[in-house]
Formats: sequence, C-alpha cells, structure tokens
Amino acid sequence: MSEAIENLSVILLTLRNKLLVIAGVLITGIILSFQFTGPLIERMKEDLLPEGAKLIYISPLEVMMLQLKLSVLIGLLITLPLIAFYIYRAISRRYSIRIPISIGKGQIVVLGISAIIMFILGASYAYFLMLPLFLKYLYMDAAGSGVTATYSIFKFISFVATGTAMFGLVFELPIILTFLTRNGFVKYSTLVTYRKHLYVLIMIIAAAITPGADVFSQIMLAVPMVIFFEISLIIVRILGVKSKLPKSNTSASAFGATRKN
Repeated sequence: MSEAIENLSVILLTLRNKLLVIAGVLITGIILSFQFTGPLIERMKEDLLPEGAKLIYISPLEVMMLQLKLSVLIGLLITLPLIAFYIYRAISRRYSIRIPISIGKGQIVVLGISAIIMFILGASYAYFLMLPLFLKYLYMDAAGSGVTATYSIFKFISFVATGTAMFGLVFELPIILTFLTRNGFVKYSTLVTYRKHLYVLIMIIAAAITPGADVFSQIMLAVPMVIFFEISLIIVRILGVKSKLPKSNTSASAFGATRKN
C-alpha cells in the first residue's frame, strides 16, 4: 500500500511540474475545437435523434454552454495522450522500465497507432451501433406510455458525446491492461480477484452517463463495458506478464548499488 501511495505521489508531482504544458494543450484544444462544435451538434442531431422526437433549449445560454462542454471534452481527449506519456515517463524513470515487448521508437509509434485505432473502433461502435438502438428504445418506451418525447438539446447531445467518448476509452482497455501487466504494475491475478469491484465501478460509470434513467438503461450501457473488460482479460492472459517487474528492477538496482559500495 505504501508503495502504491509513493508511486501516486511521484505521478502527481510530475503532473504538477508539467501543469503549464498540459493546461496549454488543453486550452489550445478547446479554442480550436469550439468553432467545429456547431456542425458537430447538427450532425449528432441528424444521425441519432429518433424520428418523432424534438429537441428544445430551455435557457438562453444552453446552446453556447453545450458548445463549450463539447470543446472541453475534445480538449480533454487531445490532452489525455500527453498526460499518459508524462505518467509513463515518471514511472519508467522510477523503475527503469521500457516499452513492452521490445525497445525502440517504432514500438512507440505502433502503440500510439493501436491506441488511436481502438479509440475510433470504440467510438464508432457507440455512435453507429449502440446509441441508435439505445435511444430508439428509450423513445419507444416513452411513446408507449403516451408521452411526447421532447429532449433538452444540452442533455441529449451531452449524453451522445459522453457515451461516444466513454466507449472510445473503454476500447483502450486491452492496450492499457496489457501494458500494465507486461511491466508488472498489475498482476493478472489481481485483475481477476477484483473483477467484481470493477463491475460495480462500471455500473457507477453507467449511472453517471445516464443521469435520471432507469436501471435497465444503465444495464444496457454497462453490459457492453463488462463484456469488453472480459475480452481485455483474455488478451492480458495471453500477452501479459504476471511477474512484478518493478520490484525486481528495484531490487536489481539496490543489489548493484550495494556491490558498488
């Protein structure tokens, strides 16, 4: 536990030292993406608003605040790879580890391209497959009760954008978990042991994405996440390394320092 706290303090210290760079990239991403949020909102409305449903805005600044939220979300997605790089560099310097499987810039490029592809696959799955079915189900459920479906544009587009981004990140799980297990930060057995705890976390995330929705709606979102987590565990079992490398590397360093003394 103390080692985990120490690792976390190292990561937080590194991020604090790089805060200006991270903030600069985030603000730049927000400013550049803000001008594209209008067409993006229109595209989401045309693609995913169920036929017969209507969008309204209930406050004068609602549309502008929606554009700002979307630009912040895009800015965060742009900034995440930079944050992940700083975290990796901080931990790698602490334990003297390298990129999994082999060393070289080529592997870093492959890792980056794989992460981009998996994010696109996850976002595409949510946007083109899951969300249309899910939103149609919610609309039919409301219409069956004799209720006219009138959505707040802020809540509707926020739900679509958040769900799309969330599944893009969920599809990164195989890469993240394989990286962590191959470098010994997490054991495969630990992931299996705390599987039920992660299921609860997934349900909490699903509830956060669907505020005010019923339990069945939350389950419809959570089940694909759980399934993909299980797929990630299979990939980790095949590719992951179950030994705890950081400790061994630390021990090796300590042994070398002892010999020098």
